[in-house]
Amino acid sequence: MAPKDTFRPSTTRLSDWQRAYQAALKEADTRQLFKLVEVAEAAVRNRQAELKGNPDHHSEREALQKAVTALLVVKRNRLKYRQQYFPD
Repeated sequence: MAPKDTFRPSTTRLSDWQRAYQAALKEADTRQLFKLVEVAEAAVRNRQAELKGNPDHHSEREALQKAVTALLVVKRNRLKYRQQYFPD
C-alpha cells in the first residue's frame, strides 16, 4: 500500500487543479490560453489553501509548486507576460 502522501496523477482520478493545469498546457490558441492560465492558477491557489496546515500531501505540494512555475513560464513565453514586482 502506498503512503497517503504519494501523488500519482497518472494513476488516480485527476483533481480540479490538475485538469485546469493540463488544459492550459495543452491549449494551442493563445486567445483561449490567457483565460485557461487564469483558471489553472486559481485552481492551484485554491488547492494550496486547502492543504495549508495539513502536514500530509508532500508530493502534491511539490506538484503544485511545479505547476505554479510552469504556468509562469507559459505566461512569459507564450503570452509575453512581464511580471512586475512591487516591494512591500
